[in-house]
Amino acid sequence: MTRGAERKPAENGSKRRRATKRELAQRDLRLIEKLAAGVTIEEIAANEGISPQWARERKAAILAKRAIDPPHEFIQLQIRRLSEAMLVAYSAMSDGDLHAVDHVVKIVRELDRYHGFGPHSNAQSLAGPGPAGPPLALPAPPTRLPAPESEPTMTGATS
Repeated sequence: MTRGAERKPAENGSKRRRATKRELAQRDLRLIEKLAAGVTIEEIAANEGISPQWARERKAAILAKRAIDPPHEFIQLQIRRLSEAMLVAYSAMSDGDLHAVDHVVKIVRELDRYHGFGPHSNAQSLAGPGPAGPPLALPAPPTRLPAPESEPTMTGATS
């Protein structure tokens, strides 16, 4: 069974009318924005007044159509997601949750990667102009720490 445009009840409630292409495009945009914000398909379907199955079909169709978009848009989407995650993790860390420190470090690493820094950065040419030359880094730590100097002992001291 193929589906045409989404049907919505008319204002008088007696007939249903077809949604215009503009209304469908606006709904699709809301669907993608809500998915990017982490809202579930079921919640989106309930808010939009459509079935979860139809929402899944629209999501699949939208993503299939957008598969050829330039990677720059994907990078921007990921950066936006990571920035929101950073706010949550940093807030938890600031409230004394020591486990959140690990999350903050991982998010910073991913943000660095998407901004074109770090060893695994594939986004350097896509994220825009970066710094001239390689990113700055701290020198490598020594392989062995020097032995601590022993304190002089007092020999021959009597009590």
